[in-house]
Amino acid sequence: MLAMAAVLAIGGCARTPQPPFDDSQKLVRATLKILTDDGNTICVDNRTNGKPLAIFATMSVAPPPSRRPLAWHVVTPLRSNAALTARQIYQDTIVDKPAHIPDPVNATPALGFLDQQRLNSAAMVLSRTGQSKTVDLGGGFGVPRVDARWWPLVRLSQKCYLKYVISDPVWSDTMGYVTINIEHWGTTYAFQRRNNDWVAVAQWSNWLF
Repeated sequence: MLAMAAVLAIGGCARTPQPPFDDSQKLVRATLKILTDDGNTICVDNRTNGKPLAIFATMSVAPPPSRRPLAWHVVTPLRSNAALTARQIYQDTIVDKPAHIPDPVNATPALGFLDQQRLNSAAMVLSRTGQSKTVDLGGGFGVPRVDARWWPLVRLSQKCYLKYVISDPVWSDTMGYVTINIEHWGTTYAFQRRNNDWVAVAQWSNWLF
């Protein structure tokens, strides 16, 4: 029991990274600021996980009808007003009574044609050649309203109804991308390097997975 308590303490109380931050840390910190921009508290795994442009690369080569609605939009925090309960998951998987998850939509305007082409081209290149790195979010980089914990503790936490997962960031000299998952919804944010930091410039179409 003492050993387990020690593991939980270590997982839930990782040391807050201190500046100067590297590019991967700056991208994750910028993402946390987006997700809390409207004043909401978020619960998030304290380590990034997953390839940031895997969904983008797959959907970008899908048949034309699937690609047509995809676009880069003005940035807004990813939110979901619904998550599957344990009972719904049981009904869906055991009782064969399908659970319904609403399709996510983007409430903000789409960017112009030239911006779409620039962001798509950079994302496609970075999905193949970009440098990526796992980032520890201990303390949430000091960003207010971020509760970053070891993933089992996040799942058990009653502080937030919805749990976020941030992908490993990917970047080049000028562009960076980070993907966010929340329950069964996802989105990707695009960042541009500015004044030795990263600024969010676009958000890709939200998707259901």
